[in-house]
Amino acid sequence: MTRQKFKIPILIGSFLLLIFGCSLLTCGCSSEECLQNRNALPLAGFYNAEDHKQKVTINSLEVYGIGAPGDSILSPGTQGINQLYLPFRLDQDTTRYVFRYLQEDLAQADIRDTVTFIYDRNPRFVSSACGVSYVFGIKKIRYTRSIIDSVACPLEEITNMDTENLSIFFHVSTEPEPGPDPDKEPESDSEQDKAS
Repeated sequence: MTRQKFKIPILIGSFLLLIFGCSLLTCGCSSEECLQNRNALPLAGFYNAEDHKQKVTINSLEVYGIGAPGDSILSPGTQGINQLYLPFRLDQDTTRYVFRYLQEDLAQADIRDTVTFIYDRNPRFVSSACGVSYVFGIKKIRYTRSIIDSVACPLEEITNMDTENLSIFFHVSTEPEPGPDPDKEPESDSEQDKAS
């Protein structure tokens, strides 16, 4: 008989503790601290390959991911853009994007480039309320060179700072060569390759 008397308060106490813990997590994660410590989101700026300081706007550029669940188009090619967020996969150490050029003369030749980012996923503890956010250490960047001249990550790391952390340099005044199949592995590596 005394066992049952103790079971009820322990169950009620455990339930109240669970509710209190959940409310703390909910309140903590809605704070400004958690919004500022989100996962890193790579932002690529577009630049002229001949003048690395000159920003360029690329018209009719379609950008989509390869191999990610529910591949989606990040840029539908309906307007000119000079920068673009390129989210990295958290479930793998590689993310690939196709840059398809829809300008009339390039679209007929099906000109496209593929960019492959190879990186380390580095979890960083934010707080007990917000948990962990990821920072990406760039190991290698591979790319084809139809219209893209080169791709760089100047700091070799992508943090959660809301700033351009990738630079993509485009040929803007030369005739492009026919692009390779986007399903094949890109051939050029960036100068930022690190020894494995």
